[in-house]
Order: sequence, then C-alpha cells, then structure tokens
Amino acid sequence: MFDLDGTLIDSFALIAESFRHAARALLGRSLTEGEVVARWGEPLPVRMAQLASDRGEELIAAYTAHYEAQHDRLCRPFPGIPEMLAALAAHGCRQGVVTSKRRRATAQALERFGLGSWIQAAVCAEDVRVPKPAPDPILEVLIRLKAERRDAWVVGDAVFDIEAARGAGVRSVAALWGTREREALRAARPDYVAARPVDVVSLVISESSA
Repeated sequence: MFDLDGTLIDSFALIAESFRHAARALLGRSLTEGEVVARWGEPLPVRMAQLASDRGEELIAAYTAHYEAQHDRLCRPFPGIPEMLAALAAHGCRQGVVTSKRRRATAQALERFGLGSWIQAAVCAEDVRVPKPAPDPILEVLIRLKAERRDAWVVGDAVFDIEAARGAGVRSVAALWGTREREALRAARPDYVAARPVDVVSLVISESSA
C-alpha cells in the first residue's frame, strides 16, 4: 500500500500553489511558507478550516479548480515509480493506494501518469470516516485487496503513514525520496527505510524469500 502525494507522485508544488491561490483569491491573503505546510497531509477540509472556518467549501472549490487546471504542469511521478510498481506486480504483489486526497484528484493522477494499471484498490478521503493517522484507511485497503495484515506493507513519506501502519498492525516503510520531514519520519520508528523506489522492491522480495 502506497501513500500518493510525496510517495508515488511529486505534487508538492501543485498543492502549495493551489493552497496559496485559494487563500489569495477568496481571503486576499498571501500565505507564508509556514502556513502553507502547516498540517501538511491532512484532509483538505481540515486544512481549509484553519484558514477560514466559515468559508471552507468556497476555499476547497477555488483550490480544486486551480489544482485541476495546473495538474499536468506541476505534478509528475517520482523517478523510478513506474518501474517499482511494475516489478512488484511481476513478483505477484497486489498493490493499493491509501491517501487523504479526494477521489477525483487521486484518479486524475493515477490515470494521467499511467499508474492505475498496477493499482487494484485506492482508498481516498471520501471512503473512510477517520483519515490517517488512524488505521481505518489501511484496514479498508486490506479488505479491498483481500489481504492479511501479516503480508502487508505501507510505504509513505509522512509520519502519519507510519503511525497509521502501526495502528493497523502492518509493516511500515519510510519513503525518503519524497519526504519533507526526513528526521521526523525516522523518529517515528518505521520498520524499514527506503532511499529509492527500487529499495522497496529489494526489501519486499528479500523479506518474502526469507
């Protein structure tokens, strides 16, 4: 199971620019870098409520319109991601996405970059009541993949991913290639660390052969 933003796709610039656009267009505010990254990775309604609790839906609409319009310009898979997914599929792995991103944006990324053919299940913001770091999204992916916890791995770039994996009782892999919180990610005590996507393939194959 993979997180999406910061793990499979490099979308930091797209998310940051869309967040800034919504605040500027509706609130007349120019956000600081700290405001942009505050509570990064949490569901969009939570982040927008921080800006203006009474204008959350308007902010989300402005964010979404900008995000979709600029998606292909500012977003792309990290190097080695298609090769990683293909290699894991060839090894017989069923693969899923577990993200706090909305379903429409998730589908846009998977389809645009040709990653969807390797993904058998995607659990998005609308699919569970409680998002990461709660284990609920991971448990839902396990159900959809018909997989057992003992056979499962969660790969993610955020502390939330590691905490959610631990809560779900599955192994965690810290994806260092996309993280912007490297030290915090290591401090979250992941079961494994991967510097590059290819390291995930080596790890899964070696562990499954042990």
